[in-house]
Amino acid sequence: MEVSNPFLNFFDLELEDIDTLVIKETYHKDNCFIYHNETIIGGFILVKKKKVKTLLKVSFYKSSLDGKYLPRLEFRKENNSGGSTKSKGNDIIISFTEGDAARAFWKVIHFLQGFKELVDLGDFHSKYQAVSFDSYLVDFKNKAQAEKVKELVTLAETIKLSDTDIKELLFPQRRNSIHWFYAFLKDLHNQKGERAFDSYRNKHSLTEQGEEAIWHHFLKKNDWIIGLNVDIKFIRDLLSKQKVGNANSKGIGSPEVDLLGLSYFTTLIELKTSKTKIFKIDKTTKSRSNTWDFSIDFIEAYSQVLSQRSEITENKEIITDAGVIVDTKENRILDPKAILIIGNRNEEFPHIRNTEYDTKTDCFERIRRDSGNIEIVTYDELFERAYYIAFTHKLPKDWYLLHPEDFKKNVLKVSPV
Repeated sequence: MEVSNPFLNFFDLELEDIDTLVIKETYHKDNCFIYHNETIIGGFILVKKKKVKTLLKVSFYKSSLDGKYLPRLEFRKENNSGGSTKSKGNDIIISFTEGDAARAFWKVIHFLQGFKELVDLGDFHSKYQAVSFDSYLVDFKNKAQAEKVKELVTLAETIKLSDTDIKELLFPQRRNSIHWFYAFLKDLHNQKGERAFDSYRNKHSLTEQGEEAIWHHFLKKNDWIIGLNVDIKFIRDLLSKQKVGNANSKGIGSPEVDLLGLSYFTTLIELKTSKTKIFKIDKTTKSRSNTWDFSIDFIEAYSQVLSQRSEITENKEIITDAGVIVDTKENRILDPKAILIIGNRNEEFPHIRNTEYDTKTDCFERIRRDSGNIEIVTYDELFERAYYIAFTHKLPKDWYLLHPEDFKKNVLKVSPV
């Protein structure tokens, strides 16, 4: 006489209520089983189609550590005759590509969690939970920068992202930053008629007024633009608003630099705006035929950087944005390199052959080449160099003269700000 195997009974999740099941330990306390009324259940029918069904077999093994039972799950597909189906080729994956299958699986997991006094799921509930993508983004944004980087590295290693994949992930964000950069340079308005500067200020809830504050926040947020471009030495970190000198007897007047770059040696970075004029508008009678007078704003900015370089010493206390004092023995201060970011040469003296532009171009280049420890960079030059980091194709030679809509569509190829 053939005896039926009770473990061949499978509970149909589509037709019956899983809450009617219980998990009970045997009299000898050496195992436990799933019961539907008085019938032992060997597992669940997750999905039942016309010719095949997906089964989840569940058995339990007692742990010698805590006496609880560890569930062992086995997935298989069977035809209506009870025979196992074979996968095509070498594929042995049983995928849950449909919502009903996934929901059925998590229904079983939830059922097992309801018997924590018997079933050992470890700290599954605290470590694993289904969350929406929006919820994950909110949680991710609230993490510290170091945690974000660590999590991204783990994700990249887990899903085996190639260098090309990682670059493709970074490029859209950087290209979007390039779009903002361009909008600032050209002082564009968005589709609502709002200036790019005002849109950015509202987006990031900035309270400090003036365009210089926008540039400061933008370049600090996108430190790859400065860190990879302004000097052959890589700048590892940027610190905001650092005092570089000593206050007067009343405790005021201490020189302050906009950004301080950290690497093996510190770098001072002073920011003006893209609209700051480098030259006076009119040529004065005192100027020689092959020279043009620099503007008061430019001379003051240049003098300010010189003062900052002379004021800062290795004994100066430098504090990070997180309030940590920087070790100046590691990040040394020695005749620091200084960078002045100012103006827009494409706007003020474009590379077009005429006497005035030629004179201004030559004067500007002379002072840059004669300033060994101060690198003077215009915002449009910084834009050009940042562009080549984010894009693979060349920037058109006449890019600044292109109509903004044509430039955004054909060169940046990103949606409007």
